[in-house]
Amino acid sequence: MKDLGEPNADSTPASLIDVLHRLCVFREKGDTQGMAEFLSRSGQGKNPTLWLVAQAVSEILPDGDKEKQLMQGLLNQREKLEPESGVLF
Repeated sequence: MKDLGEPNADSTPASLIDVLHRLCVFREKGDTQGMAEFLSRSGQGKNPTLWLVAQAVSEILPDGDKEKQLMQGLLNQREKLEPESGVLF
């Protein structure tokens, strides 16, 4: 779990799902600064598709699902995370 969502050894970015999963781990801990730093480091911080995938995952999960709540929390923090991670959309 330590390397989940981190760039691969060849510097290619991890999959969006791995990045979202790692962001959810930070979200569950309430670590906004960790989320912003990871988002920047992950290689996906400038990828608007990340947020589209998060929205799609959130929409298909049933109400009350823990992962749905975490995804919705990430989406609600998007504006806060983008400036902290140096991301401009």
